[in-house]
Order: sequence, then structure tokens, then C-alpha cells
Amino acid sequence: MKWKLSIILILCLTFFKSQTTISEVSKIPDITYKTSDSIDHKLDIYLPAQSNKKFPVLVFLHGGGWIGGDKAFPEKFYMNDFVLKFVQNGYAVVSVNYTLLDKNTNFPKPIEDSKEAVRWIRANADKYNFDEKNIGLWGASAGAQIGMVAAYSDDSQFSEHSNFPGQSAKVNYVIDYFGPSDLNKLLRTEDAGFKIFIFKLIFPKIYTMRNDMIRGFTTKDIKEQKQEAIDGLKIYSPVTYINQNSVPTLMIHGNKDRIVPYSQSEILKKKLDENNVKNELIPIDKGNHGLNEEPGHQLMMEKTLEFMKQNTY
Repeated sequence: MKWKLSIILILCLTFFKSQTTISEVSKIPDITYKTSDSIDHKLDIYLPAQSNKKFPVLVFLHGGGWIGGDKAFPEKFYMNDFVLKFVQNGYAVVSVNYTLLDKNTNFPKPIEDSKEAVRWIRANADKYNFDEKNIGLWGASAGAQIGMVAAYSDDSQFSEHSNFPGQSAKVNYVIDYFGPSDLNKLLRTEDAGFKIFIFKLIFPKIYTMRNDMIRGFTTKDIKEQKQEAIDGLKIYSPVTYINQNSVPTLMIHGNKDRIVPYSQSEILKKKLDENNVKNELIPIDKGNHGLNEEPGHQLMMEKTLEFMKQNTY
């Protein structure tokens, strides 16, 4: 009889064991949250263990320079541990694929997608036990820029084609991992012509990529339509939308970032401070873009979770 009880106990412990890797987290993949131009836009849901309380939600927007990246977390990617930690603390994590830019696809589609994902979450809150009153946005690099514009802009902006007009896309907070905040400064659209000429001579490939990126954001040619391009980039710069009602913001950025300079987070923090918006900037010493090196990951995880809890009600 004792051996039967032991087997039952082992089975129970195995069934109810805590999640120790992201592979053990309850995942619902590839759910369509939006269809446009015959393309299904999908998201993945990572859920905590069942509870009689609703799950606050953290929406993740991946990086990839606006032209690449995916909602799936690659194997051995450090953010797997972050997602696991957040789920263990009772948060549902929703990782979203958004429209990527190409020669025929421009902004604001990625922003519209991210807002639609938030509305979809609210529309499906009962089905997945989401707490529709507690939703945060978390973006990395390009995803951070998209997420910040979505978080800071008015509910009616970038929302013309929503399938959930009765749902709000507003969030409680936004988490910015090494994202651009002022695209004109990032892409040096207002630099003197001589500086740009020298830049073109020394870095011709980067110069071409920069011009292509500006066109991808604005549909304008910076050489022929400079002011229109500058105005267009302003529309998609997070700093444009900051005011006294903006949501709390956490910024984490490597101070040796050569892709999106650390100064981009300093610009953002200055604008937030000027408007008395709750914010915190965490510099990662010697951190490059992506912060893929090991030092700093534990600090990033702890600071992010602490910020999430502070802004969950």
C-alpha cells in the first residue's frame, strides 16, 4: 500500500512542479489577432499556472530593425529567462508579430498592429483570464520605438482600421530596451550638408541604408524631400507624444551602444522629466546594442520585474 501512495505522490509532484524553463511554460502559439491585406498577424501567449485571479499582461514587441525579427524567442536567448521569471510572478506574456517594412510597406502599420494587439487582449480577456485593467508594453530596439509611440499616443491615433473600436489600446506603462526615441536625431536628418557628405564618403553602405530607412518610415526621399522626411520622422518619434499624462516608463540601455546610441534614452528621459512623468533610466555599463553579453542580465530582469509590479494595480 505504501508503494502505491509513493507513486501517487511522485505523480502529483511531477504534475504540479514549478516551471523552471520557458519550455515548461503553458504556451498558446500562433493566434491570429488581426488580418489585413489577406495577411494573418499572429501572437504567442505564455500563461502562468492557473489561478483564481486574473493575469496582468505584458505585451512584447521584438526588435529587428523594422525589417526583420519574430515573436518567437530563440533558443538560449537571454530574454527566455525574463519571460519565465515574469510568468512565475503571475504575468501573462503576449509576444506579437507586427508588419515588417519593405519597399511597398511603410509606417504606421507596425504601430497600428501593436495597438490592435492590445485591443485584442481586452476583447479576449475572459477567454484567457487576462486582467484587462493591467496591461504593459515591453519593446526591444525597433519594437521599443513602436511600443513607445503606441503607449504615448492618444487612443484614437493610429487606430483607423481597428476591428475592436469599442476597446481601448491604452496601457499602464511601457518598458524600453535600447529603443530610438527621436528618429531625426538618430538618422541625422538635420546635420549640415558637409557632415552628411563626409559620412557618405566614409560609410557609403550605411549612408544608403540610412536613406532607405527614412524612405521606409516616411515614403520620402531625404535628398529631394528633406522637410517632408523630417516631418514624417517626427510623427513616428516617441518624444513627439510625451505630455503630463504619459505612462510611466522604464529605460534600459547599454552606454556603448553603437546602433541606437545611449543618448537616445537620455533624450527620452529629459522629455519625460520635463513633463513630470514617472521614469527610470538604467544604464548597462559597457553594454552594446542588444545587450546580449551576460553582465547586466540579472539587473535588467530584476529592475524590469520591479517596475512591472510598481505599475500593476
